[in-house]
Amino acid sequence: MARSLPRWGAPRLGNPPSSISRSARARPPWTRRIGCGPADTPPSRDRAAFPDGDRLLGRTSFLGRQDILDRLQAVAAAGKLGQPFLLVGPEGCGKENTALEFARLLNCAEPGTCGPARLCESCVKALSFQHPDIRWICPSPASIDENQIQRLFENKMANPFFSPGFAASSSVRIGDPEKPNALTIRSLIQFLRRRAFQSPWKVAVVADSHRFNEAAANAFLKTLEEPAERTIIFLLTVGTDGMLPTILSRCQKVSFKPWSDEELTRILMDEGGAEPRQAAQLARMAEGNARQALAMLDPAVLGLVRWSGRLFEWIHQGNRAEVAIAADEIHRGVFSHTLDVAAPKKSGKDKEKDSLADSRGRAMRLCELLVLHYGDLLACIEQAEAWRPRLPMSRDIVAAAAARRHSRTVIGDMARIEEARRDIDRNLNIGLTMAVLCEGLIENAQRDPSH
Repeated sequence: MARSLPRWGAPRLGNPPSSISRSARARPPWTRRIGCGPADTPPSRDRAAFPDGDRLLGRTSFLGRQDILDRLQAVAAAGKLGQPFLLVGPEGCGKENTALEFARLLNCAEPGTCGPARLCESCVKALSFQHPDIRWICPSPASIDENQIQRLFENKMANPFFSPGFAASSSVRIGDPEKPNALTIRSLIQFLRRRAFQSPWKVAVVADSHRFNEAAANAFLKTLEEPAERTIIFLLTVGTDGMLPTILSRCQKVSFKPWSDEELTRILMDEGGAEPRQAAQLARMAEGNARQALAMLDPAVLGLVRWSGRLFEWIHQGNRAEVAIAADEIHRGVFSHTLDVAAPKKSGKDKEKDSLADSRGRAMRLCELLVLHYGDLLACIEQAEAWRPRLPMSRDIVAAAAARRHSRTVIGDMARIEEARRDIDRNLNIGLTMAVLCEGLIENAQRDPSH
C-alpha cells in the first residue's frame, strides 16, 4: 500500500480525566504508588523487615559513579552536609543514580550488615522509590494525572534508567496551590518541610533542574537558601545555561564526565548481560551515555539506529520524496522503533494524551542519532584510513558520503541538527521542523565544494 503524503496538522490531545479514579480515591494516600513517601498519613512502623531485597527487586543498588559517591560520603563523614548539590554532566552520565544511591546509603538502617544477601527495609524502599524520606521528581506536563504518575514510578522501580517521553518537552512546574501532584515543586517543598519519618535524613532529587519554569524556580529559592535541618537537595542538570544565578549561587557544583567506553562495556555486560563484543560495540555507539547504551540492547532500539542511517543515506542521495515521508512519520510517531525503555501499553485517553510527548521525545532522539552519523562522517573525512566508526552498521553509507563532503560544511550540518533538536524541545511543530532540517541538509550536501 502506498504511503500517504505528509500532513502537518498537530496531533490532537484528549481531555485529561477530571479526577482520580474512584478506586484510587478510596485507598489511603500512602498506598497510591505516586512517589517516594507518604502524602498525608505515614504507613505503620510495625512492618516486618524484608528478608531478601535482591530477590524482590532484582538489584541491590543504583548504578552510581563510585568516585563521586566517595567524595559525598567523605563530606558526610566530616559533618558538612547541608548546602544543596548541583550535579552537572551530560545525559546518561550517572547523575541521577549517584544521587539516589547516596540517598540510599545515607539512610541505610543497617550499614554494618545490609548487603546483597539481605537488604534492610530502608534500602528496599529506596530502591523501589517508596521511601518516605526520599523524593525524586522530574519535568512533567500540566495535564498529567495520578494514573500516569503511578505508571511512571512503576517504570522507575522496574528500571531506574527509565526516562518518560513527556520529560523531553515539559518543565519542572510549581503545581496547583491546593492539590499539587507528586512531581511538582509545591509538593516537594511540603515534603521537605516535614520532619523525617523513618530515617536520619530527608533527600530530594530534582531531575533536569534546568527545566524549572519561572514560578517554580522562584518558589524553590527560599528552600534552597534555608534548607531544613538534616535535609539534602540534589539538582541535576546537563548544563547551567538558563538557570537562575541565585539558584546556582546556593549550590555546591559537582561535575560529571561521560562514562568511558571501558566503563560502559562493563556496565552493559554486568547490568544488561551483553556479550563482550556486543557490549564494546554498543559502548562506542552510546558515547558515554549509559541510559542509551542499555536501551540499545533492545533490538527495536537498534532498529531506530538503522532507520536513522537510512534517513542519512536518503539525505546524501538527495531523495526528497523519501525524506518528506520520513519527516511526516517522525511527526506522527508511526515508525515502530523507539529509544524509550519499554513502557506499559496505553489505550484510549492515556494513549491520545501521551502521543505528542512521545513523538517529540522520539524526534529529539532521532536528532541525536543523526548527530552520531554526522560525527562519524566528520571523523571519516579527517581521519581517513585511521577512522573507526561509532555506528558500524552505517560504515559503507558514511564512507560513500565522506568522499563527497567537506569537514567545514559537515560541522555546519551538525549545528543545524542541534538547532532543530532545540526547536523541537521548545514545542515547535515536529514535522515542519524535521522537513526544514532535512531540506537544508540535502542542499548543503549538494552544494558542498567537495561534491
